[in-house]
Parts: sequence; structure tokens; C-alpha cells
Amino acid sequence: MLERGVGMNIVDRLKEEHSELQKMLNDLLRGPIDDAERYGRSYIELISRVEAHERGEKSTIYRELLSDIQVRPIALQAMEEHKIIRSMLRDLADVEITEEVWIPRLVVANNMISLHFQIEEGNVLELVQRSFDEAKKEELDKRFLEEEKKALVSLRS
Repeated sequence: MLERGVGMNIVDRLKEEHSELQKMLNDLLRGPIDDAERYGRSYIELISRVEAHERGEKSTIYRELLSDIQVRPIALQAMEEHKIIRSMLRDLADVEITEEVWIPRLVVANNMISLHFQIEEGNVLELVQRSFDEAKKEELDKRFLEEEKKALVSLRS
């Protein structure tokens, strides 16, 4: 795992966070729901982390990519995927964890998020890797961390 903070670029950061978010999802899918309150808090934390991650991406890499007419459609597609995922996660938050549909809906959300990460890493992050020099990728990483932190504070309050 890369050290959180210094010496990272935006591509490495986002790949690391994708792994962390995927692990949180997998833990929810595998974990027993014997303590519904604790399980629910874990789910709410996942939602907060996903939304903060999304806001950080939107204000950094997607802001940069939207200005390039050649790659704008790729950025727009990824941002639409963000909207769908956010909606799914929020809708699931309204379902009781003990309801029969909870796990099937979580599985669908997991599948959507996993596919989004694969596409984003294969298309968007490869584009960022090729398009920007190291200094720009490090600057984007710093901005991403700032935006993500602000979003987490807002979402958790």
C-alpha cells in the first residue's frame, strides 16, 4: 500500500483508493449482519467514502479531461456512471439491512462499482497517465486530497 499523502500522483492515488473501496464493499458482502447497527455504520461510511472520492475525481481529473474535446465523451460517461452508482447506494441506504433484498441489491451495486473501476482504470487513468507530466499528476493528487477531505467533512456532519 502506498503511503497516504506525500510522493504520490493522482493515478496511483485513485488506483489505491479503488482497492480500498472495493475491500470495504467486499467486507460488507462477506460480513455477517449479526450487529445491524455496526453493519449499517460501515455501509454509511462506505457511501461517504465513495461520494468523497467521486467529488475529488470530478474536481480534478474530470475537470481537466472535460476541457479536451477529444476525450470529453469518456469523461462524461464516467461521470454518468458516478451518478448511477451514487443513486444506487443512496437508495440502498433506505432499505432495512434485514430485508431480503438488501444483499442482492448490494451485490448489484458491487458489480456496478467494480465495472466502473475497471473502465476508469483502463481508460481514464491511462489517459491521465499519458496526457500529463509527473508534476501535473502530483498537483492533481494534492487537489484531489483537498477536495476529498472537504467532502468527507461535509458528508459526515
